[in-house]
Amino acid sequence: MRSALKSLRLLPVVLIVMMLLAAPPVAADKGLKVEGAILAANVTPGQNLTHEMTVSIGTDDEATDITVRVGEFGQSLTGTYELRETAGNNSLSAVPFITLDKESFHLEPGGSEVVTATIQIPDDVGAGGRYALINIQTGPTGGGGVGTISAVNVPVALTIENTTLVRQGEITELDIEAAGGQTLNLDTIFHNTGNYHFRIKGQITISKFKGQTLKAIPLPLTSGSIIPGMSLQFKANYQPEKALAKGIYIVKSQVMLADGTVLAEKRAAFQVTNNGTVILAEVPAEGKPINWLMLGGIIGGAVAIGLVIFFVRRRRRGY
Repeated sequence: MRSALKSLRLLPVVLIVMMLLAAPPVAADKGLKVEGAILAANVTPGQNLTHEMTVSIGTDDEATDITVRVGEFGQSLTGTYELRETAGNNSLSAVPFITLDKESFHLEPGGSEVVTATIQIPDDVGAGGRYALINIQTGPTGGGGVGTISAVNVPVALTIENTTLVRQGEITELDIEAAGGQTLNLDTIFHNTGNYHFRIKGQITISKFKGQTLKAIPLPLTSGSIIPGMSLQFKANYQPEKALAKGIYIVKSQVMLADGTVLAEKRAAFQVTNNGTVILAEVPAEGKPINWLMLGGIIGGAVAIGLVIFFVRRRRRGY
């Protein structure tokens, strides 16, 4: 996050978002430019800090009005960061901490303006991370009755020092979709239930029920982090090397941290019918494994009790 480039030049599009911990920013000869286009800092309770963003347009650009506002840090299933009125876990919002020195201004071609954000960390801020987006947006430009808006979302990610950073989550959905023949589309949706952002990867395995594993499909490490309260989607495709035989098959999806620590696991199933068609199925009950040692003890105890009863009755009858 700290190594991300500090400037961003954008083509005039409806919306371009700078992604935290992701690909390099887009550069162009024309368009909106923001220096200081990311704020990632370790902070302490009661701390006050400022962050400057220099906003400019090119000499060949049209004059435009600029608006600046602070919003919640949202995220799409594909990982794109987006401004939202409300986000997943608002207790981790940094929006109440941020004050802007200006919310609008005008830029002539080649002009620039400095916007200063003041961040006041409360004494009782709590643990984990705090998140917000600062949205910087031009007015509509272009002629012919069609206006184009350029925008930059500046990610704000604050880590509260010396607190517990919880990296956890759950797989909320594991979907199997037939894509023709026995080819399957496999979608996993993971939800961050922790208090901090992190990158994730995963693996999907396909196996015969109570049989051998047929395929392990890696899910690559995400280019950006998943924000608390947000969800990300992994897409995978399975095409058998040879036709699957009739029976039940298990799909297991695992999501893990970059170091391989497993955060969540979920199973789904499909069935191959007599004619080779793939249909969805319920995950069969695995059943508990037999504890042979315990079973042997129970049988041995029953035999011993039976022998005692036999000899007691024998003695009473005078044998």
